[in-house]
Amino acid sequence: MTRGIQQSRDMWKKFMETQMFMFKRKVISKDAQGNFLKNSDGTYQYEKEENVINVQGALRPIELWEYVFPEESLQEVLAMMEVNKNYNELRPEMQRVAWLLRKGTGAKKIPDMPVLKSKERWQITPKYIPMAGMAVYPVGIKFDNKQDYIFGNEGFFQEGL
Repeated sequence: MTRGIQQSRDMWKKFMETQMFMFKRKVISKDAQGNFLKNSDGTYQYEKEENVINVQGALRPIELWEYVFPEESLQEVLAMMEVNKNYNELRPEMQRVAWLLRKGTGAKKIPDMPVLKSKERWQITPKYIPMAGMAVYPVGIKFDNKQDYIFGNEGFFQEGL
C-alpha cells in the first residue's frame, strides 16, 4: 500500500519498475539424448554450476474493481475477461483474499454455470479485451435490487444499476 504526494509516488513507482536483479537458478541435468535426468526418488538431478540471469522487478498492483452491468450479461462479462471456464477456481493465494472481499463487500460467490464453462470466449461474445500480462480474479457478484424507478416522465421496473 502506498500513500503520499502523487508526484513522489509516481517517481517511486518508476524506480521500482526499472530495477534489475541477479536471478540464480539450478540447471536440470540432461543425458546425451537431451532427456532430463531424474534421481531414484523421482526428483531431478542438477548441474553443479548455477545459471545466472538478470530479471526486472515486477511491480504488480493489487486492485479491487467493481464492474456494473445488467444481470443477464454475466456470462458475456466473464467471457470478456477470459475467465468463463474458471471463474470460481482462483489461485490458492487468492482464495482467502477473495473470501474476505466477498464478506466485506456483501458479494456472493458467482453461481455455477456449467454451460458457460463448456464454451470458448468467442462462442459467448464477439467482444475482445486484451489480457496479455495480467490476470483478473472475479471475487464475487452483488445482485442489484429490482424495483420501480421514475425518471422524469418515464417509469421502469429494473435493476438499480
